Amino acid sequence: KPCNYPIIKHGRLHYPYRGYFPARVNQQFSYYCDWHFVPPSQSSWDYLTCTAEGWSPEEPCLRQCAFNYLENGRTPRREEKYLQGKTVRVDCYDGYSLENNQNTMTCTENGWSPPPRCIRV
Repeated sequence: KPCNYPIIKHGRLHYPYRGYFPARVNQQFSYYCDWHFVPPSQSSWDYLTCTAEGWSPEEPCLRQCAFNYLENGRTPRREEKYLQGKTVRVDCYDGYSLENNQNTMTCTENGWSPPPRCIRV
């Protein structure tokens, strides 16, 4: 399966020259992600590698959610960052909980779900 010009959701190649494609297996191209998104390595940029199965990583840019405030709950001492798919347990004040009586939020492509807001139960 050839590696055609990669369309990176929430990111782009450093050198988007289409003449380099289709790429050969083991060829690498540096890329970076949009604001609030990071490569799986969580560095500021990384390499997209052409493999026999196609591009790797398959999802080059993942959402990075910052947990630095919880309305009506205990806010972390310092900002913590979580990668898309990760879940964090929150501590709402007595008589409060997240939407749907949840006590965990998950970092999604669109940010925290449910949002970091404890509501009266």
